[in-house]
Formats: sequence, C-alpha cells, structure tokens
Amino acid sequence: MKKLMIILSFMFILVACDNQNINEEHHSYIENLGWTIASFDSTEQVTMDFAPETIANYKAANITFIEDYIGNVLYITTYKLKEKDPEGDNLIINVYEYEGEIVGSIGEITNYTPGMFNPSDKKGLEDSFER
Repeated sequence: MKKLMIILSFMFILVACDNQNINEEHHSYIENLGWTIASFDSTEQVTMDFAPETIANYKAANITFIEDYIGNVLYITTYKLKEKDPEGDNLIINVYEYEGEIVGSIGEITNYTPGMFNPSDKKGLEDSFER
C-alpha cells in the first residue's frame, strides 16, 4: 500500500509539473476553440518574416492574421493537444501573441502536407480526416 501511495504521489507531481507552464489565458482560448491541451511544449520569440509563397499557404489554410504582423516580434507558445490525427499522432497548436495579446493560432498536423490548419475550424479539419 505504501508503494502504491508513493507511485501515485510521484505521478501527481509529474502531471502538475507538466501543466504548470500552461498559461491560463491560452488554456481558455484553446478550449473556446474546442480543443484540449495535453501538454506544454515551448515558447519562443520570433520576428515574423515570410516569403510570399508561405503567406499564400497560410491563406489557403484560412489563416489570415499572419500577414498583419510581418516585421513584428511575436511570442509563439506551442502545446500538444489531446486530439489526434488519423495516424494517432497528437495535433499541435501554436498560440501567437503580440504585445501581450493573443492574435491568432495555427494548428500543425505532423505527417500531413501542408501540415497546417486553422484551429478555429475544428469541424472542417475533422471532416477532412474522414475523406
């Protein structure tokens, strides 16, 4: 019994540590889009600078906020989602912030081309998986 309690306590600590980096505002934003966070991955600061072809790919995926921030520094926080693609890989969501405000997000599908999707269109993504 004592061993079981130690194992359960250790597992609780691991889960708590994994979730401590989940920003509450991001959590609410992602949940409002209909997704569930599995874990925090990383945060990076990036100057937005894309080739016209890349911007066209974003537009084709109905991701339109990127063009408004070309030349600006944004923070990108990446989370692994509990939802999975048809191969069983977790989907990824990148939350973009400018001057402390969430300005948009981009989803990633690991083994697909072009590998990006608009997280605000969960139903459309699910429908495309069923085809």
